[in-house]
Amino acid sequence: MSLQGKVAIVTGSARGIGAATALALAKDGADVVINYVSPSSEVHAEKVAKAVESAGSQALIVQADLASIEALDLLVKKTVERFGKIDILVSIDPSFVEDCLL
Repeated sequence: MSLQGKVAIVTGSARGIGAATALALAKDGADVVINYVSPSSEVHAEKVAKAVESAGSQALIVQADLASIEALDLLVKKTVERFGKIDILVSIDPSFVEDCLL
């Protein structure tokens, strides 16, 4: 399936399932917004962005804790400023996975 010309936001995409999802979308042609919360995840987000760009797509990294409506607004604003639209939203919540594993 081609996602050429589509823009995807993938929350929690600096690591794990979120990173794999971001890369899969990029390989299918989507430009990808990589979202992370913790400053310690920034280096991981940068690696994902490089992989997205190596796949031929554009990447935007946005640090935002989506527990805050202001941060959510920032994520949307930066995405629309850069790409002009949002076509796909994938919400990866690592805290949900951690809660299930405990």
